[in-house]
Amino acid sequence: MYLAGAFSLAASSSLTNRLALLAPPVWHILAAGLMAALGTACLVTAARPRERRHAILPVAVAQLASVALAAGHLVAVGRSPALAAVVAIGVPLCALTLLMYRAAAPGVHSEPARDSPPAAEAPQIQLKISKS
Repeated sequence: MYLAGAFSLAASSSLTNRLALLAPPVWHILAAGLMAALGTACLVTAARPRERRHAILPVAVAQLASVALAAGHLVAVGRSPALAAVVAIGVPLCALTLLMYRAAAPGVHSEPARDSPPAAEAPQIQLKISKS
């Protein structure tokens, strides 16, 4: 989904700019880059979802941040179709991402950081003193 979003942002720059009320092209470039990064994190996780599910957390955090900022600006600025679109699309995407994260390993809780492996014991060397 995220990679499809990145490709659609890259392919439809004129439509995206109209939705964003003639936003500068740098924002369009950053949005496409962000979606590509999020899609890559999802692809990394998809190979082994149980073991790599924590790679999805930055995706959820990015979605939460963009939705929170868009909602804050929407409240402060007022009516904006671009901000409303970010909230309307971001909330379901974030919810779906968190549901997939949770479903990847039901009942599995994160373990604390591992301690360093025990140090290997040095071999015991016994010295003999012989009388010659």
